[in-house]
Amino acid sequence: MATISRFPSKGEDSDQENMNFSQKLHLHKLRNIVVVLVCVSVIVLIVTFLLVYYKNRLYTKITVTNSVDRVSIETNSYVNNYGSIIVYSKDGVSCINEKGNMIWNMTYEMQNPMLKRSSEYIGVGDYDGHKIYVVDSVGTVNEIDTTLPIRDFSVSKEGLIAAILEDSTNSWVNVYNVKGEKIVEIKATMSKTGYPLCVAISGEVMAVSYLHVDSDVMKSGVTFYNFGGVGENVTDRIVSSYEYPDAVVPTVDFMDADTLMALADNRLMFYEGSKIPKSTADILLSDSILGVYYGKNNVCLVGYDSSGEDKYRIDIYDTKGRKTGSYRYNMDFKDILVSNGQVLIYNEGQCIIVDTDGNEKYNDLFEDPVLFIATTDSAKKYLFVKEMSIDTVRFE
Repeated sequence: MATISRFPSKGEDSDQENMNFSQKLHLHKLRNIVVVLVCVSVIVLIVTFLLVYYKNRLYTKITVTNSVDRVSIETNSYVNNYGSIIVYSKDGVSCINEKGNMIWNMTYEMQNPMLKRSSEYIGVGDYDGHKIYVVDSVGTVNEIDTTLPIRDFSVSKEGLIAAILEDSTNSWVNVYNVKGEKIVEIKATMSKTGYPLCVAISGEVMAVSYLHVDSDVMKSGVTFYNFGGVGENVTDRIVSSYEYPDAVVPTVDFMDADTLMALADNRLMFYEGSKIPKSTADILLSDSILGVYYGKNNVCLVGYDSSGEDKYRIDIYDTKGRKTGSYRYNMDFKDILVSNGQVLIYNEGQCIIVDTDGNEKYNDLFEDPVLFIATTDSAKKYLFVKEMSIDTVRFE
């Protein structure tokens, strides 16, 4: 009997080919996914290794990579300015880059100059005087005449100047544009707002710290004003306000465009919001504070070491109000810089560097006295102002 073989039809061949193609496509996609996952894992491991290596790496020496001569003037004061140095006195102010070249220079006559800065503008005002000079990054000077004695002021990167002024009977919080035109005027009275202690401005938001005393009861408030569209719909343009009993708030400042830090004698506060700032952290402090130092991402509070083991203790906080680390030390310090994930503590003869977790990365003496240190965009690179030179140095 003949054997009858059954041959697959054309439709069956097509189904088989489609199935093989689908399997191959699936395997190809799966292979690509595996390759991508392996690559991502390798990248994550490399980045993690580099971050851990960088964070745990200790500096062992300071190398001078460039040095330029300078003229020593003992009456000068210095301010760190995002990779350059602001030098000011009763007679004038100038900006010097890391090569020692003068970017701009301005002369004036002041008895008690106060300097405020933002990323785009420098403001110099005379305490108890009525002139504020505002200089942009290329040296263009604008003069603001407040007509009233100045108590405090703040300069925003947008070129707005908020000033606390005082006459014989009242206090005022005024806002000017860079051309010197008054655009906001707020009358401050003890019965209504309280006495204004300090002011900070960023974008369309201004923060003012007020002190209230009523029937021998003292309290402070941090009030936020909005001068944009949001503020048009609320009374006196006040969009938020917070009160703190038995406290004095002498410091308010914007760490970035949306984050404000305030320090009272018994607490540290953080607020966030570019339109209507809200309180995000309120940390009660049990020990007295000697000073506050901060950058864009961290705030450092310095006080005496209550344990008695060392002279000073520095507590480090992030912008969420979380305490990330502490460090104890005995060196009497001149200034503290907070930048690039590091805290640099120094005097004329020595410096200490710790990370934001409080881990020590460097602690040694200088070869020559250092009058002032400025940060740059690198965690390893700093500018050292010495008696007769400006040195660009690198920690290695």
